[in-house]
Amino acid sequence: MSDVVLTVEVDRKAKEIRLPEGSTVETMLDSLGLYPDAHIVVRGKVPVPVDAPLQNGEILRIVKVASGG
Repeated sequence: MSDVVLTVEVDRKAKEIRLPEGSTVETMLDSLGLYPDAHIVVRGKVPVPVDAPLQNGEILRIVKVASGG
């Protein structure tokens, strides 16, 4: 099994990460120490579900969700 290498933008800083093949968005967030219910992952301009598989070479952006009243 090979690794998936992708570029992730977190807090306006891009970083390259390597995860096992078959990893999902949720796996990626967990590896970065981020909670899925507090972040949205975006591919281009489209939100990506947490159960979506990651593809090699992808560029993703992680946006922190602000909530409250």
